[in-house]
Amino acid sequence: MMNIKAHKMPKSWGKGFLTSVLGTTVSIILTFGTSALVDSKQKADIQRQTAMMVIHDIDVCVDQMEEMAKDEEETNNAVKYILAHLDQIASLPKDTLELAMDMLTDYYEDNTIFDDAKENIFKSSQDIWSNLDNMAFIDNMERFYRERRKLEGYMANNPVFAKPITFDEFCQIRINSTSKIHEVDFAALLKEKLQDRKVRFCIDFSAVRTMSLRDYAQRWRDISDRNKFIMNISDEELAEYIKNSQRSGSSVSKRDLMGQWEYKASGYQDNFYEFLENDSFCKKIMVHYAHPVYNDDIVFSYVSTGKWSLKDDTLFMVNAPQSLVVELDTSRISYRPEMRDSVRRIIREMNIAAWKESLQKSIERNRRDTFPVTTNKAHDKIEMVMSRDNDGSVKSRYLKRVKDSDLLNK
Repeated sequence: MMNIKAHKMPKSWGKGFLTSVLGTTVSIILTFGTSALVDSKQKADIQRQTAMMVIHDIDVCVDQMEEMAKDEEETNNAVKYILAHLDQIASLPKDTLELAMDMLTDYYEDNTIFDDAKENIFKSSQDIWSNLDNMAFIDNMERFYRERRKLEGYMANNPVFAKPITFDEFCQIRINSTSKIHEVDFAALLKEKLQDRKVRFCIDFSAVRTMSLRDYAQRWRDISDRNKFIMNISDEELAEYIKNSQRSGSSVSKRDLMGQWEYKASGYQDNFYEFLENDSFCKKIMVHYAHPVYNDDIVFSYVSTGKWSLKDDTLFMVNAPQSLVVELDTSRISYRPEMRDSVRRIIREMNIAAWKESLQKSIERNRRDTFPVTTNKAHDKIEMVMSRDNDGSVKSRYLKRVKDSDLLNK
């Protein structure tokens, strides 16, 4: 018989195999361990981002309630002043009369008070519900949103919050006005309406409305503070979140800014900017005044110049008050012959000299404007941040680049 010897495996093979197995096992453990850590961190980040988003929503509503309470107090003071001087109402300041009317009149047919966009995100996103596992926090947010809906319905339907002069009634008052331009005589209207029982009911409950608004503000402030505590979120961290969440666009360079830009502030105001290489700028604002007594519009414009610089995405504009040029263009308008006197009166009231003096004083007081700026990828639009409110909301202008134009000489 043949003597067949068993083939011996080299010792090094066994050692290599064991090392390979151990290496693969460690690799798997590290991979899944690292993945779990990453997932855990992502979940924690989503939790905090979600928490800060909805906590900020509460804080915005708190500020909104406080602002409404402040407005209620101001309008109530105006009404009380008018009631104390009712025999002199025809000679009272127009702004006092208008402030009193704010308490009594619905100028807009809209009962919506709160923005529910963040509430909808909070309630509809599966990612949020799967990552936000703090039930105390969720219960608090549910309570806040439930109370907010209840308050909005209460303010829309309860007679304590109802305006005694409805939107439709005020529209009819304007239509029936004997004025050629359908202006409302607030003095005469108030003198009549202040005798109305519905109006007196509204006035009598002003203090109740103020107290109710401030009560809700404090209750919601408590919910916000509780949620910050639960999620261990500091005021500084929330402020940084608000600041970063409002930032958009990319960093802007000096060359990105140079050229002409247009910004339409509204349907009746156009703003033009030109940033030049010699660090000077030119700004032109055109305001269009329409009126029922004439066709087309009167254009009020002013042009000013100054120096500009850019540092760390912040635009500095130093204005030169002495450069201000003010003009009034009435060449576009036309009117019926019987409206001639009314048109002339309107033009006389547009006192160019007084406007120029007022604008120059304003520029003297605020010689330097400072705006954080960013640009889009195409570098044909710029976001110019005008202000940031305490609630984190940002007021911005969006300038559009204008090529091969002579806008400033219009």
